[in-house]
Amino acid sequence: MYETALVSVDGSEESLTAAREAVEFVDDDGTLHVLSVVEQLPMHKRSGRAEKFEDDDEETRAQAESAVSEVEDVVESAGVDYAPAIEEGVPRHAIVSYADEIDADVIVVGKRGSEDVANDLLGSTAEYVVRNASVPVVTVPNA
Repeated sequence: MYETALVSVDGSEESLTAAREAVEFVDDDGTLHVLSVVEQLPMHKRSGRAEKFEDDDEETRAQAESAVSEVEDVVESAGVDYAPAIEEGVPRHAIVSYADEIDADVIVVGKRGSEDVANDLLGSTAEYVVRNASVPVVTVPNA
């Protein structure tokens, strides 16, 4: 059992499964941090007019908020204290950075998230987190 656990969620069924598993890793007096990352595209991928991306940013933030709120019922029914968080950036970097910020004892991630195809081609977020985190990482297989 861990005092401070972090689970990353993106609204996928896999991340909800990871959250269900994550509650099992938290001490009775511990806290589960539920993080969703609003992915920010690098400037070289943002061609065109700026207003073209405003709606995408709002929609992406709404999806992140929804992903965190979906986990709320799971965490509350388990009787675990939790701290919701939404960060901006590249998800794999943001997860590792946030874990360092909160001094997490463990990170729980789904093996796959909402971007399965991209993960197959570019390397998964979970793999990056496993390789770069300074704490144990638990990867939860697909449901």
